[in-house]
Amino acid sequence: MSLAPRQRAQAIAARRGGPHTLAVPLALRLAAKIAERPWEAFLSDPTQLANGLGDLLDAVRPDGVPVTVPGVLTQDREARLGTALEATRRLRVTVGDNAVLLAVLGPGPGLVDTVRAFLDAGVDGVVLEGDVDAADARTIGNVTRFHRAMAHVLGTGNSGLLGAEAVPLDAPVAETGLVLTDGEVPDGTPLPLVEDWVAGVHG
Repeated sequence: MSLAPRQRAQAIAARRGGPHTLAVPLALRLAAKIAERPWEAFLSDPTQLANGLGDLLDAVRPDGVPVTVPGVLTQDREARLGTALEATRRLRVTVGDNAVLLAVLGPGPGLVDTVRAFLDAGVDGVVLEGDVDAADARTIGNVTRFHRAMAHVLGTGNSGLLGAEAVPLDAPVAETGLVLTDGEVPDGTPLPLVEDWVAGVHG
């Protein structure tokens, strides 16, 4: 019997138990479209954010969803961070072990504190995009291990953290480990295309 997504995330985080796959499309904008909310309003209302991501999980059955993506926290940072953290807490209760929650973060001030806040709220992993300070990467690796959560990087760099695979939405291939779309999924993307990507990543 295959493991639930959250158990697979913990196995990947601990680097044990053989190959596991988690297919997580970066479909936050698509979730806003499903929720029929303007993007800015979606990012400022934890109820809408949690409901939209829940609807995305129901619609395409990925292994998880991003609760934030790079660029979200560059404007109205404190308000949007509070929204994402509250949505994470609500989703953690509703999805249980059946989906992983990821915080996908770009470089910036207070990165370690932001990671800690998302871990405390209940994410199963963080993905760092762009150049990450080596000392920050070490600290993030330590705090995620304490939480039995994953820590990955997107792109090259010698951070000491695991690399996440980036697979094109329109050309899915079977992969193992944490697999993301190679960019944010546009809000007008047909849901069957995302379903096909999830299935293709699992092979």
